[in-house]
Amino acid sequence: MAVLKRVFSDRVLWIAGAAAILTSIFISPPQMMDINWKTLASLLSMMIIIQIYDYLDFLKYYAAYMTHKAKTTRQMIFMLASLSFFGAMFLTNDVTILTLVPLFYQLSKHIKVNPIFPVIIIAMAANLGSMFTPFGNTHNLFLLTHFDLGIKQFFIMSTPITIITFIAIFLVTRLFPQDPIELTELPAVELNIPSLSLTVAVTVVIFLGIFSVIPMWGSLIAALLLVIFINPRILASVDYSIVLIFMCFFIAVGNINREPAIVNNLHQFLQTRTSTYLTSIITSQFISNVPTTILVSKFSKYVHAIFLGTNIGGLGTVVGSLANLLAFKQYRFFFKKNPGKYLMYFTIINFAMLLIIGTIGFFLIDFGLPAK
Repeated sequence: MAVLKRVFSDRVLWIAGAAAILTSIFISPPQMMDINWKTLASLLSMMIIIQIYDYLDFLKYYAAYMTHKAKTTRQMIFMLASLSFFGAMFLTNDVTILTLVPLFYQLSKHIKVNPIFPVIIIAMAANLGSMFTPFGNTHNLFLLTHFDLGIKQFFIMSTPITIITFIAIFLVTRLFPQDPIELTELPAVELNIPSLSLTVAVTVVIFLGIFSVIPMWGSLIAALLLVIFINPRILASVDYSIVLIFMCFFIAVGNINREPAIVNNLHQFLQTRTSTYLTSIITSQFISNVPTTILVSKFSKYVHAIFLGTNIGGLGTVVGSLANLLAFKQYRFFFKKNPGKYLMYFTIINFAMLLIIGTIGFFLIDFGLPAK
């Protein structure tokens, strides 16, 4: 019951469900062929494996280890930002934020810093770092399967912008003071090496499925067998709403794709790399980058422009990425004060970064993959 309550309390799922129902009524009846089952199987496999890593305290271990070594406020913020950036590549931006914001709450008791800015940096680093891998951001998995990309093709798109954004995150952390700190009260975290080793092995199997080396259904079965072996209760923590959200948007976009007037207008509007890139960024600001990816991908062949536009589009408004909303909720839960100031500073800092990274991305769209 708790799982169902959590799933159906997701507002994005309600919006996606409404879009699927309304387009089915007023535009076209839904068809099963509209649903990308490989994407859904990939998502579910990754959601399971990510929750296993979370259960095994994988990120918490490295977070506790690295932050203990920080001697100044600037070093600690840089370590948190780096953990967020690289952790999001493999554990998704959502899980990274859910792990690091509570950790920072413990750290904040020992340092003098406005908590608003570190939480914003953690969220921004998670958004930017997650674009490097197909499993860091859920919509990257969709792009991988929808455009049938190989490993080399995907990393040709993601590597340059990832290097650039890490440099940007590093420069932002240089703005924090070098006040000395001493952290001695954080509890140590123990790793279950046998379970972790087995999880890494199954993760490799899932990666092989994602990149079509083996059937994706085999990877899903491997993930299910692993979670049953380690602790079946982990299944209650899996975010099933993400899978349902994608299913609803697949249906809605498929229905729209059968309306000639809409299709013709969208095709004309998305005929160039530039229009695709800018549309991806701007639309993400209003409906988030996940539905934007599904929508734009149906009407544009410029995969590199979509990839850059939707990932960079996670910056900007608090709804640009679901991870932004999650970070805001985490801030309100732990720190409780000045949510208005958080949103104000979040918007200013994110739009400044969006302008900078977005401009760089604009010059990268011509130096990636050809149109699919």
